[in-house]
Amino acid sequence: SNANYTLSVTGSTLSITPAALTVTANAVSRVYGDADPALSYSVAGLKRGDSATAVLSGTLDRAAGENVGTYAISQGSLASNANYTLSVTGSTLSITPAALTVTANAISRVYGDADPALIYSVAGLKRGDSAAAVLSGALDRVAGENVGLYAIGQGSLIANANYTIRYQGAALTITPALLTVAVDSVSRAAGVANPVFTARYQGLVNGDGVASLTGLAFTTSATVDSPAGAYAIKAGGIRNGNYDITYIDGLLTVTGGGSLPAAVANVAPVTTITQLPQTPSVASATAALASVAAPVVANAGSITTAPAGLASGAGTTGGSGSNPPAASISADAALAATTQVVQSASGSAADEDSKTEEMIPGLLGQQRRLPSEAPEGTPGLEQQFPNLGRVW
Repeated sequence: SNANYTLSVTGSTLSITPAALTVTANAVSRVYGDADPALSYSVAGLKRGDSATAVLSGTLDRAAGENVGTYAISQGSLASNANYTLSVTGSTLSITPAALTVTANAISRVYGDADPALIYSVAGLKRGDSAAAVLSGALDRVAGENVGLYAIGQGSLIANANYTIRYQGAALTITPALLTVAVDSVSRAAGVANPVFTARYQGLVNGDGVASLTGLAFTTSATVDSPAGAYAIKAGGIRNGNYDITYIDGLLTVTGGGSLPAAVANVAPVTTITQLPQTPSVASATAALASVAAPVVANAGSITTAPAGLASGAGTTGGSGSNPPAASISADAALAATTQVVQSASGSAADEDSKTEEMIPGLLGQQRRLPSEAPEGTPGLEQQFPNLGRVW
């Protein structure tokens, strides 16, 4: 004070109180299975150039949990120094579903078989999860049973809440079944039209019948004029996409023989004629045979007079044990168009060979020469001549 006063001072205090410091937690998120991000915050109220790192210590924390959901972020261990009074505004950590890729496997089966299991592969599992624990339901496919491609869809397959499925489809391929068509082998005589060809089937499935196999056709090189021999019968033309078809050829066997000449086409064939001498004896057996200048032929129902020197006898269409009747008669190229055999007084084979018996061209003669002498005790000679009709 100045000279006029004597100063007496009584002391006191200045109180500096903490400044208010506001910490606001930042909202954060992460994907299921990933690590938590740092729990960050913003700071308001710092004074005198203070920094948050100088003023604050500790960290925020969050509510426990790893599944998809929202978890509160709180002050945790975060604290300020004495110059501040800390106020924390919380926030949340959000855990979102992880992407789970499900890829259907392309599969195939044969037409008529049951579908295989519709399987898939999985990528993106987290935290040691297994597909069996995460996924439920099953894939499905577009309906259809014929040969072709059928899309495989997600069907009822779903994941739990921690995952979102990203589905990649595929296809089920139905391939043709193996079908074997075997042509039946048949035979016919020469000069006869081909029979109706048939086939056997092995490999029909799925309840299919022969009626489902349209378009079957048979071919062969054999015609009605083809000579005796073996001819392949081929099949083809079936239109059915559900089968992979293998054709097995059959065999058409054309046997020797043919139709009768037009002039005698209405005559019943006879293979055996028995010529009996009128006086059967060993000495007169051959002498009693009359000349046969022409074959004995009769239209059905008519009667032909027996040549002189021959006893009446009946022709037979039944043949004999050693000479059964043929189904058809064909030409014997070794015989001339006319061959005549006459009796031989001497019984000489040379005489017999020097003569010819008149024959019908194109008919098979089973014996060309009479024996020179009948065996003892034989009352007559049984010869195999190409006679037709009833004979006497």
